[in-house]
Amino acid sequence: MDSERLLFEKGCFLPSWAEDIEEPQQVQVLNAYVAERKDLPTLLAELDDIKQHIQDVRQRQWDLARLLNFHNNEFARE
Repeated sequence: MDSERLLFEKGCFLPSWAEDIEEPQQVQVLNAYVAERKDLPTLLAELDDIKQHIQDVRQRQWDLARLLNFHNNEFARE
């Protein structure tokens, strides 16, 4: 890599730099985004699921903090 940079700075280009680079083919993306309309009860149910998940994560975080505190302060003092 370093030798390639020195060659570049001296104006010497590597043979691979002169090769034609093939353009990548573009891939068509079909149906990348489809608008989805949901009714209010479905949205409220999804919101409740998200809130429940957040509560579960908070509870696990609290449990881990208590375990870490126990480990650092009480369990490891032997």
